[in-house]
Amino acid sequence: MIKPWIFEFFTAPGAPGVGVTPQEATEHYNWYLDLSQKAEDRGFEGIFFSEHHFGPAYSPSPNLLIATLAPRTRTLRLGVMGMVLPYYEPWRAVEEIAMLDHLTGGRLEIGTSAGIPNEMEKVGHSVSEARARNDEALEIIDAALLAGTITHKGKHWSLENLPIVSCPLQQPSPTRWTTVVSIESARKAARRGSRIATSFRSVERVRAIFDAYRDEAERAGNPSGPEHLALEAQPRGGL
Repeated sequence: MIKPWIFEFFTAPGAPGVGVTPQEATEHYNWYLDLSQKAEDRGFEGIFFSEHHFGPAYSPSPNLLIATLAPRTRTLRLGVMGMVLPYYEPWRAVEEIAMLDHLTGGRLEIGTSAGIPNEMEKVGHSVSEARARNDEALEIIDAALLAGTITHKGKHWSLENLPIVSCPLQQPSPTRWTTVVSIESARKAARRGSRIATSFRSVERVRAIFDAYRDEAERAGNPSGPEHLALEAQPRGGL
């Protein structure tokens, strides 16, 4: 089973270090959104936008791209691979997820990531801190999507009976995805019931990650069919 999706890096216009005018930036966003809209007619099932900061990408707030593209499409699944949770307040992430699921008419896919080291460093996050914040945020988000409220006491957040503005349209929640690069991350995702995506690894490494996911999912009693596994690749050229 192969389902075609777009993994959109949303590359910045121009060469690195070359200034971009406001008009050029506007044209760049419009070009990418027009291209994304065409994906539906080309038979793509969905689009995952990326989240990146301080570098050669124009998607620091990909949830805004989802909200913009939603009324321009009808069947396309829309998500982020992934929201970099160490940069978010988890209560706000839950509210945005619920809101976007309604704005997309129930076409939202939830994707999360702990981030990449060179971007973390620029805002003072170590890899270990980012992973700890990511794990705790996931715990809050997973529980809140099911309960409709947030009560949590942890290292980074202490929250008491916070009501979520609205529950998601898809029940019990939109499909959850996690970007992984290690076997342990794959096993954690399997225990959560999250689907996984990996990329830029050898065939042997991808096989080991997928095998670990399937093994852990079976132990946890969670599904692990082909639709739960994805490979990311940066697109080249137009549709």
